[in-house]
Parts: sequence; structure tokens; C-alpha cells
Amino acid sequence: MILPRLQFPAVLLLAGTLCFTTACGSKEADPTPTLYERMGGLKGVEGFVDVLMANVAAETEVKNSQMLRTHTPLLNDPDKPARLARLRNNFINQMGEATGGPLKYTGLSMLTAHKGMMITETEWAVWRQAADASMAVNKLGDKEKAELAAILDEMKAATVGH
Repeated sequence: MILPRLQFPAVLLLAGTLCFTTACGSKEADPTPTLYERMGGLKGVEGFVDVLMANVAAETEVKNSQMLRTHTPLLNDPDKPARLARLRNNFINQMGEATGGPLKYTGLSMLTAHKGMMITETEWAVWRQAADASMAVNKLGDKEKAELAAILDEMKAATVGH
């Protein structure tokens, strides 16, 4: 009766192997993609920022511009190309981090960056319209637009009126 004694350890080994491989092979539900991923990753964030910056630049050139006052120092800066590049890169990093991506924002706080600019409610509203237009151009879905708008709107208290 050696066979029955060998069968018990073999059955235990088989059962243990099945439990282990079943546990290891099971997948948990994939996590919901981040807003960063749903926007298209780095390219999507860059697209949003680039169109937004172009929209703001275009608004400063219209008669009765609402944002010209706060953007004149930047527009008249002799180091304008380098300053615009820094602004773009900081904003990409900020949005990349805020939307759940791997980017890290290392720039100034919004309060520090906008201190002394005295941005008005009207200027903020026009800027937000430019951001909404960028979302539309970049074909963000309704859910993505709402999430990104919420991220942008969180910055309002630190930018308006300081």
C-alpha cells in the first residue's frame, strides 16, 4: 500500500499548486485611467497648453482686450521667448501632475506667481474661456473637460485679486 501514501502528498502538492497559480493568475480589475492618460498623456497635455497659450496671445491682440493689462509685462519682456518657454514648460508640468501623470511641477505657488498682478474676475473668466476653447480644440470628452475645469478652477482663489 505504498501507492495510497504517495497519493496524499501528491494531492496536497497539486492542490497547493492550483491555489497558488490561480491566485497569481487572477487579475484585479484594471484601475481607471487617469485624466492624464485619457487626455493622451504628455502630447495631450502639451496640446492643451499650447492652444491655451495661443488663445491668450490672440486675445491680447484684440481691441478691448481683457487680458492685455496682466500680460503686457510678459509681452514686452526682451527675454520673451525664453520666458514663454519657461511658462509653457511649467504649465505642462503643473497640468501633467494635477491630472495624475508622472510630471512634477517645481514652479512657484499660484499665489506667489500671481502676487501683485491683481487679476480681476473678468480677466479670470476670459482666461477660463480660452481654456475651455482649448479643451474643445483638443477634443476632450465631457468627463475630461469637467475634471480639467475643476483642476483649473481650484487655482482661482490663488490667482484672482492678489
